[in-house]
Amino acid sequence: MIPPNAMQLVKNLHAAYVARSGFEIALNMGRENVWREWCQFGNWAWTVEDLARVIGYLRAQIRQDKRNDGALRFSNLIGQPDKFEEDLALARAASKQIHAGKPRRAQNAPQGESKPEEENEPMDSTEAARLWAEQFKKTN
Repeated sequence: MIPPNAMQLVKNLHAAYVARSGFEIALNMGRENVWREWCQFGNWAWTVEDLARVIGYLRAQIRQDKRNDGALRFSNLIGQPDKFEEDLALARAASKQIHAGKPRRAQNAPQGESKPEEENEPMDSTEAARLWAEQFKKTN
């Protein structure tokens, strides 16, 4: 069942995709349809955080030459939701391996310490939407 806030969810997801992928692509009717199909494939359960996790995972794989840059293309990542589902499962498994056996980082970690990209907190959807709006306004 389509949630009542489906259009806002699509806009937030697209904003997060643009912010995380670095691809400045417009949200048009064709991409809205692709997003809706992506959401329906995931039973409307996939979140901005899931998207951010997969993008972070793919970026790490690209840095290690295990994947190519095309993995982040909209048509590949969002246009093929079955592959996104597989990548999400891989990203979750990799995250568990990274954190297995390691003590949790102290809340009072020194300010100068930076986390590896895979461990970064997903971008807040409101912030992603704001960044996307700023980028979109620059191109128009």
